[in-house]
Amino acid sequence: MAGNRRKSPFRYVLDEPITFELYIVSLNFTPAPRKPISAQMHDISRSGCLVSLPLEIPVGKNRIRVALDFVLNEDPMHFEGHLRWNKEENNRHYYGVEMEVPEDQKDRLQLELRGLAGANRIRVM
Repeated sequence: MAGNRRKSPFRYVLDEPITFELYIVSLNFTPAPRKPISAQMHDISRSGCLVSLPLEIPVGKNRIRVALDFVLNEDPMHFEGHLRWNKEENNRHYYGVEMEVPEDQKDRLQLELRGLAGANRIRVM
C-alpha cells in the first residue's frame, strides 16, 4: 500500500472568498506606511494562502512582507508573511502568500479550519 507522499500541507478552498484587510509591512526590508488594502482570500493551508487584490504589486525580484487580518470562522486572526508569486486574471491580481504561523498559533489555525469544514464552507484540495 502506497503512503501519502505529499510534502506540502493540504489546501482548503473556500466556497465563498473571505474579504479581509492586508497591509504591506515592508518592501525589500524598507518599512512601508500601514495602509489597509481590501483583499479576498480564496484558499488557505497551514503555511500559506491565495489572495486577490484590486491592484498590482510587483512581486518579481522584490521581497514584500505583508500582514493579514482576517476571520475564518469565529476569531480574528493576524499573521505575517511574504508574497511569493502573482498572476493576473479577470482584472484581479492573485498572490501566493507564504504565512509565518507561530508555533503557539498552529493549533488555533487548525481549529478554525476544522470549524469551516464542519460548516461545509471549505473543500480540501
